[in-house]
Amino acid sequence: MDSPTTTPMSTSFDDVFVIEDFFNLDFVETLFNECKNLPAGDKFIDRHGVFKGHLVSEQKFLTEEEKHLPAIATAIQKVQSVFPVKTCIIEAVYSKLYLPWDIHSDYLNSDRQQTRQPFYNTLIPLHDVDSRTFIFDQTATEYNDFYMYKEHHQHAENPVSEDIWNEYLDYCWPEDREYLSIRNQLPAQRAGQLVAFRRHFFHSSDNFHTRNTEPKHFIQFLLDVE
Repeated sequence: MDSPTTTPMSTSFDDVFVIEDFFNLDFVETLFNECKNLPAGDKFIDRHGVFKGHLVSEQKFLTEEEKHLPAIATAIQKVQSVFPVKTCIIEAVYSKLYLPWDIHSDYLNSDRQQTRQPFYNTLIPLHDVDSRTFIFDQTATEYNDFYMYKEHHQHAENPVSEDIWNEYLDYCWPEDREYLSIRNQLPAQRAGQLVAFRRHFFHSSDNFHTRNTEPKHFIQFLLDVE
């Protein structure tokens, strides 16, 4: 299994990478407080998935005005500075995640017409949490839902081991394991990190809800290439 790249900003242009201590902790605290003062986010109740009927997340989709708040604007500028191409933020979300997202990708954005090339998903953890993201080898550019991938593909040649699945991914649909192989198991969420990966990769949270009594908080920026 590959380890996530932790190279300097000027060269950290891999498909999946984590930069430790990308933000200093004082800034993260300021950013977290700025997010907490935003209006309440949209509640997502799972209608069809593994947590049917339960509150999975509260997501505050940032308006253009909110993207210009001091700390958020600084975070956007700093994230975009990582990449040696011009990017635009097509979605900025402050998330409170109560239950994990299961297998999905973020390649397509259904709320807008696609006019640019989808690029990276970037995550800013706002506090330390015993939770890590799994990035899988499997990809798609026509859909985000993993059930559609399963309809068009065979089992993976080297599927996720039962030990790892049972330790971290046991909340997912059991049959998904046979279709997935792990590209990266990212480190536990820590304030100060920048996490980034190409948007066509399927990925998921781990089963953090079994170890933590509070939701995990993070900001997500979806980037397109200009």
